[in-house]
Amino acid sequence: MGSGKAAAVRAFGKFSASSLSSSVVDLSAFTLLCSVLRPFLDEAPAILAATVAARVVSSLCNYLLNYFLVFHSHTAHGRSASLYTVITVLKTLASALLVARLAVLLPVGTPALAAKIPVDVGLFFLNYLAQKLLVY
Repeated sequence: MGSGKAAAVRAFGKFSASSLSSSVVDLSAFTLLCSVLRPFLDEAPAILAATVAARVVSSLCNYLLNYFLVFHSHTAHGRSASLYTVITVLKTLASALLVARLAVLLPVGTPALAAKIPVDVGLFFLNYLAQKLLVY
């Protein structure tokens, strides 16, 4: 494998590890926040607040890991963080809309996860390219 291809594979591997680490942060923060908030809030508001707060924390971790360790960026944080946020919001909306669209095409009784997995895998690759080309 040429050095350019090897570097691209390493960068994608680091991106994948960064995403996985951020998922662990998201799930851990969500779990912790749910347990902290449930005594003070009803179930639905506690889950909503925990979800949003955990996603903000995990996105910040993901942004910083990608900035420093994956892409070794020197782009100004204001610019890259803004673009990262826009891409993250668009990716989330695209996932929700595509999964909802695809789920209605599946046989009745099929879990929505059957639609979510391929949609989010595709978006994962697009997200890598968008971050590589536009953010960092």
